Amino acid sequence: MVKPFCLLLGLAKDEYYIIGRIIAVSLVHGGPAPHFFSRHFLEYICGKTDVSASIQDVTDPDIQNVLQEIVSSTSLSILRDIMAKHSTVLLLAGCLHSIKDIGERESVVQDFLKWYLFSRNAACIERFKDGLSTLNVLQKILESPSAFEPYLCFSTQSLSSELIESIFRVEFSVAGSNKRREEGRIASYWADYLLDIEGNISSTDPTLEDIVMFATGLKMIPPLGFEPRPTIKFLHDNSPFPTANTCSNTLCLPLHSSYDSFKFHISFGILNSPGFGLY
Repeated sequence: MVKPFCLLLGLAKDEYYIIGRIIAVSLVHGGPAPHFFSRHFLEYICGKTDVSASIQDVTDPDIQNVLQEIVSSTSLSILRDIMAKHSTVLLLAGCLHSIKDIGERESVVQDFLKWYLFSRNAACIERFKDGLSTLNVLQKILESPSAFEPYLCFSTQSLSSELIESIFRVEFSVAGSNKRREEGRIASYWADYLLDIEGNISSTDPTLEDIVMFATGLKMIPPLGFEPRPTIKFLHDNSPFPTANTCSNTLCLPLHSSYDSFKFHISFGILNSPGFGLY
């Protein structure tokens, strides 16, 4: 369980307000979205009173075990014994009362979850909301929570080769020129490379997130998209490795005569780049 002292220390330093303000400013200016809210938390800050949380939302293993014992009790006497055993924490949450039916175990767990996740943190959440009100962001969230959910809430959805390919605008040389013909071949290699990276998990290859990081300085697509739009250019100076300018979101691809050579040098260049690519 997060200790009350830690919560009070965060309040004393006004860290919850600062975090809310940082998120608001980042969203407005097209920066990274947090992606760490739970859907229950989003519902709560939007004013929903009947939030139904789950035991999995609790990260403290000791508290999880207490709640699991309660919900797994098979008889009224067992339920009463379990509640008596954990009376201290249940009393703190205001959930310790006389139980007359085994079916009340679910309401006990839900009442505890609402206290554990929200009520005991009410002051922290209010300051967080104050910070999130910066630039009127909270008001917009309240008006359309579903529109903000993909950017605020945690998701396991990852980047795809198709998505990355659609993000980048390819800047080709004049049609019909020798450079344009070479660039067309490299663009084909690039598409094949993204598919290979997406389909293979290998320590010798970067991830799709590494590729986006190399080109833009961000591992995920910002809520408002990239500005300027990421661009692919081509190196005609015999440089074997890719380069990038993260200020202009420009990725420069080297020219290689074979796909295998292209893949090796792209992967090597990205994996050995200390932070951002240099252009």
